[in-house]
Amino acid sequence: MSYSQQNPDRKEENFAEKLIKAYLRHLRERPVLTKAITSSVVSSIGDIIAQKIIAGGKSSVSINWRSVAANSVFGFVFTGPLIHHFYIFLDKLIPKTTPYAGIKKVLFDRLILAPPYLLLVFYIVNILDGKGHSDAVMKIKESFMAAFIMNLKVWTVLQYININYVPMEYRVLFGNSVALGWNIYLAIKRR
Repeated sequence: MSYSQQNPDRKEENFAEKLIKAYLRHLRERPVLTKAITSSVVSSIGDIIAQKIIAGGKSSVSINWRSVAANSVFGFVFTGPLIHHFYIFLDKLIPKTTPYAGIKKVLFDRLILAPPYLLLVFYIVNILDGKGHSDAVMKIKESFMAAFIMNLKVWTVLQYININYVPMEYRVLFGNSVALGWNIYLAIKRR
């Protein structure tokens, strides 16, 4: 007899509830892989939306699947695993008992992690997209500073909330939920 048969007041779980439960189970059982897959999917969706925005929403414009794959691979190989391990490192480096720990963690994130991470995004995604070293370096020179300043504006408050109030296991998920818009912005800047 199923749970819903034993408890007639309880409806069957809907698809969203099943999906969330499965995600949380995978997050507990395989946190790095789950975060890598999540980052990959969010990066892919962000790139597709950015391509549509750049094309002016014209449905006749075809998707550059190599670009989508480049962003997907970057999210899977770099973003998910790197950010997962970064939060663990950050909590060990600056324990909660440290005076002004929350502010120190955010400053470390914004000033130590963000710049090289953005450089990686611009360089590696361009390389994976087939643009080559020279084009990747040129894109960094053209877009990095504006993207870094925007990163500070957009992510500082969000990272303060994330680092100080979101439980460790959900920080990458929180970041990914905000990152969709950010990935669209970066994909547009990268072009």
